Amino acid sequence: MIFAINKLPHWQADKEKISVAGGKAHLDCLAFNANTGQLYVFECKRGHGAFDGDKIRAIDLRLDKVKASIGAHVTPKGWKPSSTGVFILSFYGATWNSAYPIHDRNSVASLFEPCVGRFVTEYMQHLETTASNAFSAELRESVTIPVGDSIFDSIVQDRVQPWPDVLFSEDGADFVFPPQEV
Repeated sequence: MIFAINKLPHWQADKEKISVAGGKAHLDCLAFNANTGQLYVFECKRGHGAFDGDKIRAIDLRLDKVKASIGAHVTPKGWKPSSTGVFILSFYGATWNSAYPIHDRNSVASLFEPCVGRFVTEYMQHLETTASNAFSAELRESVTIPVGDSIFDSIVQDRVQPWPDVLFSEDGADFVFPPQEV
């Protein structure tokens, strides 16, 4: 998403850590349009399931703190937002009762140029197809576990690994390409 936003004229986007009341907050995306003065701060949620009340309150509380602190964070950058939008991006369309607007991978195009919405939609379709192709055999075959074994004893270590592999870090994730044979 950040990659796509940064390709748009006048937009800058990044993941950042900012000071908030009581500590620091990691922003999934901070996006600013220098031409219009529009600033967006949003948190990305990738889950399919429902969020319990405690999790919803924690998300809203974190966004409340970010909203209260964002002005002090962007001023040293020289950004002068004319308006600030704080929202949640729910990639799979899950919704819940939040104090903040919840956009999905389709409606996010209304906030940026339509090509961002198309990028997100096509990227999500690519990931879903890749995951489905990589794990379709495992998902379709019935699993029989011998008495005394666990499901972990049934993992085949030399199976063909899915591509692309993803390496997760505290800053996000990157694709990892398999080593090339020489």
